[in-house]
Amino acid sequence: MRVPQYEPGYRLLQAIGLVIAGMVIGAALFLSIYNERLNMVIEQNRKLITEKSRLEGDVTDLRKTKNQQTTINLLNVYITPAEHTEIDKLTESELQRRVHAQLKPVVVGRKISEFAAMPEVYEQILKEKPLLGVLEKDYLVQSVKWIVLTQSELKVWVTVKEWKRIPVSLSGG
Repeated sequence: MRVPQYEPGYRLLQAIGLVIAGMVIGAALFLSIYNERLNMVIEQNRKLITEKSRLEGDVTDLRKTKNQQTTINLLNVYITPAEHTEIDKLTESELQRRVHAQLKPVVVGRKISEFAAMPEVYEQILKEKPLLGVLEKDYLVQSVKWIVLTQSELKVWVTVKEWKRIPVSLSGG
């Protein structure tokens, strides 16, 4: 019995297969690098938008109270993840924005003496407060670590943990 010879186009098919495999691997590598860069740009964009809106609000508040040295004019919020909770920069900026939005109407424009008399009231506004739907996860303000008042600026550090809601069944039986 004779073994048939290879077809003349076998080497050509092999070369074309290698070129196509190289193109697929190259495209996958390119897309992974592109995706990483795009995520970095999106994260930086979200952070800059949050910072811009916070600064615009600060400027508006400062214009309102520029001649009043006895009121709280600025509010800065800092997020600290609790134990066993990992928070990326994008989530941190969104949490920071939400906590700032909750506290700003209550704090900015208040007299410093009112705040100094009862800081625990402002702490209770945030404590155990759920923050729902933050980039498809829920978080809970576990505690308020520090509240520092320097001149007319209030700085608040809060500890946030991921919160798992207990599913509620709607069936009656």
